[in-house]
Amino acid sequence: MAKLDLITSSTRPASPAAGKAYFETDSNKVIIWDGSAWTELVSDNAPAFSNAYSVDFDGSNDYMDFGSNVSINTSSAFSVSAWFDVDNIASFPSICLLKTNLTKGFVVGLSNTTGANAVYNGVWFGSASNEFKGFATNNSTLSASLASGWHHLVLTYDAVNPLLSSSFTVYIDGVNYAIRTTSVGLGSYANANYVGKSTGFTFNGLIDEFALFNSELSSSNVTDIYNSGVPTDISSLSPVGYWRMGDDDSGTGTTITDQGSGSNDGTLTNGPTFSSSVPS
Repeated sequence: MAKLDLITSSTRPASPAAGKAYFETDSNKVIIWDGSAWTELVSDNAPAFSNAYSVDFDGSNDYMDFGSNVSINTSSAFSVSAWFDVDNIASFPSICLLKTNLTKGFVVGLSNTTGANAVYNGVWFGSASNEFKGFATNNSTLSASLASGWHHLVLTYDAVNPLLSSSFTVYIDGVNYAIRTTSVGLGSYANANYVGKSTGFTFNGLIDEFALFNSELSSSNVTDIYNSGVPTDISSLSPVGYWRMGDDDSGTGTTITDQGSGSNDGTLTNGPTFSSSVPS
């Protein structure tokens, strides 16, 4: 009888043969490489989780709109999680714009630039109002590393004080990065829920596995979501919104099903396309 090769989640081969199966001793999962992504199997050999699609935004005018029924609040903890592969980080690409309980939306974006705008380098976020201040990691080493390839971002808020950087935490690829204590200036953003754009800024590249939580994720939660660079099922963390960017919709159409508790399906607007490039 043939035996499965034994590995751990941190030692998954980079380029195995299509159809090759392994058993992960630390996660107790059988995994199969389909040629482009890993598929995890449960004991009855039914696929438990597979990530085959992301959404490609053109950096011009397309985005995903996920309605107005979910919003973040200055008095309640929240977290944002997203995988991204950006094509032009120098253009201040916005990963998402989030509706708030206030008058302006809350934006999360990226930057890698020089001069006075270098304070935004890495991850920048917040709002133009005095209800949520704008902050950034101000880290040129980080921003340069984000300019290519897939990365995972988590931003958390603890509900203590939206005007202080200490109330926020930024993780990239499972690592906690310091936030500049002095606020940065941000524009006036529409109070809406978008992935792939904000007011005045768009996203050129791929976004996958976008999720919102009405809690402050812990560092161990972030480690589990990052999963050594391979997306995994996060439904056990009870996201209020969980958009798998095509995997629940067979990579067709303009609807992105929300697997979160809010059931706020997203609508692809102005022509984003599905891609088979995914984090792996």
